[in-house]
Amino acid sequence: MHCIDCNTEIPAARLEFLPGVQHCLECSDNHTPIVKGYMIYSHKTAGEVIMASGNENIRRLKAEYNRTR
Repeated sequence: MHCIDCNTEIPAARLEFLPGVQHCLECSDNHTPIVKGYMIYSHKTAGEVIMASGNENIRRLKAEYNRTR
């Protein structure tokens, strides 16, 4: 099978591990959504990691992170 973006052959090990994959490893970064995580402290000692994806959700999470620092 070949990558639908660059037409290079996808290695057999990748196809075995991810049977429905359509992109090679190099091109898969262009199709993977950005996910960011921030440590949010609601109390002085208790913190939790919050993950967000999508530009607006990441912007809101970063604003909350900066507010609680």
